[in-house]
Amino acid sequence: MIKKPKNTAELIINFLNKNKGIFYKQKKISRALEISNSKYPSFKKLLRSLSDEGKIEHGRKNSYRIRDKCRTVEGIISYSTRGFGFLQTEDGTEFFINAYDIAPAFHHDKVLAEKNKRQKGEKPEAKVIKILKRANEPVFAILKKNKHGWIALPELPAPLVDFHIIGEYEKIKDGQMVELMNLEWDHPKTMPRAEIKTVLGSPDDPRDDVVILKKMFGLKDYFPRKVNEELKEIKLPAISKILKDRLDLREMDIFTIDPPNAKDFDDAVSLEKTKENNWLLGVHIADVSYYVKPGSALDKEARKRSTSVYLGESVVSMLPEKISNELCSLQPGKERLTYSIFIEISPDGRVLSYKINTSVIKSKKRFTYKEANGIIKKGEGKFFSILSDMNNLSKKLFKRRTEKGSIDFDIPEPVFNYNSDGVPSEIKASERLATNRLIEEFMLLANKCIAENIAEKRKKEKLPFVYRIHEPPPEESVTGLYQILQKLGMNLTRPKHFHPKDLNIILKQLDGMPFKNFVEQISLRSMSKAVYTNKPFSHFGLAFLHYTHFTSPIRRYPDLIVHRLLKKYAGKIDSESLTYFRRSLPHMTNYCSEIERKAQEAEREFIKLKQIRYISKKIGEIHKGIITGVIDFGFFVEISDCLVEGLVHVRTLNNDYYSYNEEEHSLKGSRKGRVFRLGDIVNVKVEAVSVKNRRVDFTWVE
Repeated sequence: MIKKPKNTAELIINFLNKNKGIFYKQKKISRALEISNSKYPSFKKLLRSLSDEGKIEHGRKNSYRIRDKCRTVEGIISYSTRGFGFLQTEDGTEFFINAYDIAPAFHHDKVLAEKNKRQKGEKPEAKVIKILKRANEPVFAILKKNKHGWIALPELPAPLVDFHIIGEYEKIKDGQMVELMNLEWDHPKTMPRAEIKTVLGSPDDPRDDVVILKKMFGLKDYFPRKVNEELKEIKLPAISKILKDRLDLREMDIFTIDPPNAKDFDDAVSLEKTKENNWLLGVHIADVSYYVKPGSALDKEARKRSTSVYLGESVVSMLPEKISNELCSLQPGKERLTYSIFIEISPDGRVLSYKINTSVIKSKKRFTYKEANGIIKKGEGKFFSILSDMNNLSKKLFKRRTEKGSIDFDIPEPVFNYNSDGVPSEIKASERLATNRLIEEFMLLANKCIAENIAEKRKKEKLPFVYRIHEPPPEESVTGLYQILQKLGMNLTRPKHFHPKDLNIILKQLDGMPFKNFVEQISLRSMSKAVYTNKPFSHFGLAFLHYTHFTSPIRRYPDLIVHRLLKKYAGKIDSESLTYFRRSLPHMTNYCSEIERKAQEAEREFIKLKQIRYISKKIGEIHKGIITGVIDFGFFVEISDCLVEGLVHVRTLNNDYYSYNEEEHSLKGSRKGRVFRLGDIVNVKVEAVSVKNRRVDFTWVE
């Protein structure tokens, strides 16, 4: 028995199903279904409704057809800072979505999208046709009063639309930043609606920057009551009572080398000669796992936070101050519990053996990078002999590492000096001293040895562990990188099989070139993201077969877990613990990777905000910069001396009519032939700055 359609919606879908691929005007559909004139208005609304739900496709001039399911995909929407978006599917495929094709989706909503038949850019394109699941993530916006009431302009990443504010509120002001709740957005052509949850502060006041960012990214300064209660009971143990299970290194020449503004010191180093004339490098890491017990309120909160977040001088710590700045901070002259790895290294930099033990140290000195570097350069000072030997050893380790293909990016970070009002008075590029490299090499080696130690044991006992992995870059990213490099005039041919050594070849050719930093940045962007996992995969960027994070348990939760696992595996391994870690580590590593990504977003947003505040005081000034991106409506320039990026809009290039060449990454004047290419050095004037919109406008100066 054939089942008859129950309603008009089913009749429409059945009709279009019989004629797949063909667009029918709504009038023709109504005639085929014998819709009466009186019911025609509601019939038209039903067609639009079915289209909004993604069941049928709306074409030109009010025509409709059944959707081609082969062209639909599901995924998570992510808005860019320029209003367009990307759809990430479960299999890792990424689709570009134009700003006008993304509504009514919010950031990180799960959506159904339809692939576009025609593709313009490098990525496949799609448009949103249905919201499958709301992410319900907080939206932050700037209040504005108009004749109809209050609206809110959302902070990116978010749709480029104004929100209509519902409800009555007292003491809210134009320009305040608020957190929105109860978001509603039914149709792309309607205005989304929301209520105000919290007033965060004024984006015009630089002193509110950190407060607003912490709220926007869900970063909490305070710790729960249960954590504070546990802290009262945590104390430094009697050292004499625990020495039987630990190495006593209190008399050894051990010291820390850190940035001048470091608040916690979780790694220290030592270096001695063995009888065989080899080096014995000691890397000593704060034993956080002694104080932070599994299942405690302190442990649960540390896992939830997963990482410390650094917003300039302000730090949202993973652990309370009593742990991070006192009990576990390797302060000079203080007895501290540590986890030490001693690595025996040949004079030419080969690792011969290593041993891992819990220990007790008493740091002899707290050096800053600059102070220790000064002693090495001057040739005298406290611990000069050890520092000099460390410097020479680190150079040999670096040479061996890079010869095997390990990539060494040297991208400067902006360093700020602030006025009292929170606006930077100066931005300088960070300096990478010999002592920075020294500590980097020692920490990389310690992490590598720890991972190799467990990977070797894993062959016999299949021990669960936490690895830091880095997958090779996607083929299309490598191809795109070489295309850009060739456009910049670098004589490079893409290898058949891309290896880290190939990127080192690129980096070596950059020395002395004006666009060195820029090329390093685009090379880094072409790489995959490093993540945590329980699987013993390799680290592409470092060219290490196995790698982990062991050296920062004060600020990274995975490092704390690594310490616990090392202690567990140093004794008798019980099956119950193995079962627990096998089940829990995949979830923990995925979670920590995600939280790390969000923390990096917060830190980048802080840096960008302070850069814009700085450049807003430089209106009218002329600076030299490099073209970092070319699009159809202009090109982006990064000012070389302060690392601030802005846009030169094509409408300001009034000396000619410019055409965009996507393949060449260029704009070319039709009459005079002036070309603006990716990587070109240009002079620009700071024309306009909007702190609220995070926008900097430049004009080109001949």
